[in-house]
Amino acid sequence: MLIIGSGIYKQVQDGEYSPVNLAHDCGLELFGEPYLEEQEQMPLDQRHPALQWMYTYVEHREHLENQEHIDPKDEQIGAGGAWLRFGYDLFTIRDNAKLHARLKERLLKLDSFQGARHELAVASMCVAAGFDIEFEDDSDNQRNHTEFIGTDKITGAKIAVEAKSRHRKGVKGFASGRDIPPEQEVAVRGLVLDGFDNTKGCQYPSYIFVDANLPPVPDEPTFQRWLAEIDQTMNDLAAEGYADPCPVNAVFFINDPSHYLLTERVDNDAGNLWFQHYLAATPSIAHPAPNMVERFFNAFRARISPPAEFPGFQ
Repeated sequence: MLIIGSGIYKQVQDGEYSPVNLAHDCGLELFGEPYLEEQEQMPLDQRHPALQWMYTYVEHREHLENQEHIDPKDEQIGAGGAWLRFGYDLFTIRDNAKLHARLKERLLKLDSFQGARHELAVASMCVAAGFDIEFEDDSDNQRNHTEFIGTDKITGAKIAVEAKSRHRKGVKGFASGRDIPPEQEVAVRGLVLDGFDNTKGCQYPSYIFVDANLPPVPDEPTFQRWLAEIDQTMNDLAAEGYADPCPVNAVFFINDPSHYLLTERVDNDAGNLWFQHYLAATPSIAHPAPNMVERFFNAFRARISPPAEFPGFQ
């Protein structure tokens, strides 16, 4: 028997229920039947971005099931990756009712979905890295603060976590802004500075996770240009006095291009997810453990590669 959210969602029989089913149902549970029924009456391109992923993926699978001798890799399209990671992230935070409720409210609103989606991904990574997550108090306007406080489940050490996502016109329901130029720029300096500001006065080691929100890597020179731009941004900030000491312990740049692909098949090149970090040489507060980057990197890998076997429930 599987429990998702507040109720029994599925009778699990003889191993038929896979992690794909789990992620799919966790996503559906977030929206609920009334919301889903309302969305089904709308044209696909006007539905909630996550439900565009879901409907596109489901229709694609149904089409494949009506054919014979299909390569299993044909199921792996961008919409499927975007939708199933969304559901799996929801599954990962399932034991934190306050976190789930707070994110649900923001995930359902189109104008806050992108930021909330990234916060969900970061929360999922922090849980996978071994931290309990608690939101900061947004009603406290007397000071800047980060999104989460993480508490190590083993040592009790606390960290501050900030999540920032780069908006781009026409992506994840974001309608305003300038048109995306042919030579896409990373353009994350402002997000890093905002993250620095939000960690001012923080009493805990701080970590910023920046969603680059870039399309699939078209070629190796473009990828190297993006990495060089990020490197130059961080070097510029260091030259401007942000490095000694640095207000944060590390900045992580993350990119998952699945939502750009939709009906396109994902392969090792087109679906390339990447994770780039910058470790402060002189942080304001020491790391709580020497392996923090490794922990987050392993959590990132675990999130994009869910376990092959279904987790046990009682």
